[in-house]
Amino acid sequence: MQKRVGRMKSEYKLALSVLIVGVVALGGIYYYKNSKVKNKTKDIELVNNSSKEIKEQVIMPKVDQNYENVKEVRDYLKDLETLYKQNKAVLPLDSSELDSKGKIAQDVALNNSYFLSDTKENGKLLHNDITKVAPVLQSMLDAKSKKICKDSSCYIVEKYNFAKNSTTRAIVDVDNKKVVAVKRYEDTQPDINIRLTNIAKAIALNNPEVIKQWGHKPSLKEISMPNVRTNLQESPCEDKNHLCVAPTFPDVQKEKALWAIVDLTALRLAAAKWASLGKTYTPACIDERELENRYIMKNFCQKDNSYSKDGWEFIYHLTGSDGLEIRDLKYKGKKVAKSLKVVDWHVAYSGYGADKLDTQTPSFIEGRRVEYVKGADNKYTFGYNDAMGCPMFSTSVVLAFNGPQIKPLIENGKEVGFTIIQDFRNPKWPMACNYRYQNRFEFYKDGSWRSVAVSLGRGCSNNAIYRPVMRLDVDLDSKEQFSLYKNDNWDIWKVEGDYKTTNNEKMYKDKYLYRINGVADSKEGYYIEPNRGQFNDNSRGDNEHIFVTKFKPNEGDEDMLTLGSCCKLDEDGVEQFVNGESIENEDIVLWYIPFVKNDDRKGYEYCWADSSIDEYGNPSVKIWPCIVGPKFVPISNEK
Repeated sequence: MQKRVGRMKSEYKLALSVLIVGVVALGGIYYYKNSKVKNKTKDIELVNNSSKEIKEQVIMPKVDQNYENVKEVRDYLKDLETLYKQNKAVLPLDSSELDSKGKIAQDVALNNSYFLSDTKENGKLLHNDITKVAPVLQSMLDAKSKKICKDSSCYIVEKYNFAKNSTTRAIVDVDNKKVVAVKRYEDTQPDINIRLTNIAKAIALNNPEVIKQWGHKPSLKEISMPNVRTNLQESPCEDKNHLCVAPTFPDVQKEKALWAIVDLTALRLAAAKWASLGKTYTPACIDERELENRYIMKNFCQKDNSYSKDGWEFIYHLTGSDGLEIRDLKYKGKKVAKSLKVVDWHVAYSGYGADKLDTQTPSFIEGRRVEYVKGADNKYTFGYNDAMGCPMFSTSVVLAFNGPQIKPLIENGKEVGFTIIQDFRNPKWPMACNYRYQNRFEFYKDGSWRSVAVSLGRGCSNNAIYRPVMRLDVDLDSKEQFSLYKNDNWDIWKVEGDYKTTNNEKMYKDKYLYRINGVADSKEGYYIEPNRGQFNDNSRGDNEHIFVTKFKPNEGDEDMLTLGSCCKLDEDGVEQFVNGESIENEDIVLWYIPFVKNDDRKGYEYCWADSSIDEYGNPSVKIWPCIVGPKFVPISNEK
């Protein structure tokens, strides 16, 4: 790759070097802190609970491996070279990926000065790719944009800046050929496009270490999840400034999977890893589910729906990457919440064998020394950030399956309310290395409500940590007060902050640990009951980490991009929004992140799914879900 750079004219060297080393061109360097992965939740141990242990190892590629002989990489670099010679910095989507309106939207965005304002630094071109052009979803629009797009055909155009690790999103009114809005998200990565997905596949398929470990050169049919963003501790992709994905090769017969971590910023394999799958029977053939479900798109993604029952009323829709969203929630005419949703699932796997990493032999990436960081007790972590999204115009791999379902809530044979449920699945679930989640919101006749996240397995390992990130924007006339029950009293928070449960706190009336109430009327609001397994759903508790932040529109009110790291278990991504701002007399947002360990031990299964052969000789699936989330009980219900 460096030879190719040498052949280019000097004015284009920086632009391509940015592609290779990301923020290095801007003066950044690789660095890794000598820190340990800490799990502050006392009741959960990161141990492999499988009855059959599989040897796990990290494989580091040779530093001098060159991928210019890979056609997909070679063509990509050639197109970039041609682009820079034209004094352009943004590689557009190929016309074959766009419909007629998409072509117009891309052209309009590429001629908008603000959309392009971050594509040069000191007169030098910075590498940018268009990653998405698609009809806009309701969840991506602010109030002003909704008014414009109500009567016009609007598209979203997203680009990723490899040098600055930022994503820019433009809303384009195609009918009038103008940009409606532009927003830039710093230190944020988008879903990748088809071309980058194919490059990731090609790099993984042609890597000598992958071929050696797999036993033969794998085919495209053997790859799973090539477009899922990831990072890996002890590898260059630990650097959050690199865009990394993890094509996975599951070997069900050997009960393990080979994960190939591809660094798309440097266009190389960063590392590979073997991990156990757990024992399973996988059907020889599972029909592909229809990904482009036009019914879901038309009825739940591209328009808002309203519902009312038992005094409740709200708007709901499916989002591009934040699952099912409830908006403008009211009970008996009073405001309850502006927005309720689960924005991400962080999935981390813990393995042993950090001592096998060669930390004595110097390792270099593009001339920079890489330091490998080992976790505590010979462990390392690896995983995914899973986004749930609409089945079209989204590169999320956990997609909406059927539409939202509204069902009665039954307790002791009596209907006490209703629930709205949305199912999200990988197309090949329950095969190994595929996931299934549910968003669920429960509404009770007495004015209580509960936000629920459900994992139905199976994932890529029997040693996983799941962390759903719930964003709960309660609305009590736009001014709320948050309190933690402490020392037999309610401790009112005055600035943004966070709290991680010990699971041993004394709670108000033995049920409520948190409270959110109105500033003008303290009796208007809710006691918050964290899940400790008391909801008769076989839950093992939330083990939650909560954050309270001042409301800001660009901190999740619209569809969010991936938040934080999957695998730093003492970080949840919301930390970036906590900067000590006052929340007195302010509109606040509660972030609630449960911490859940899966289990495949016979008789103790949890967050797990398995397939077997039924009595008729057909494949059948058994599920052991993990159900987490808090319940909000009106303060006014207190007697």
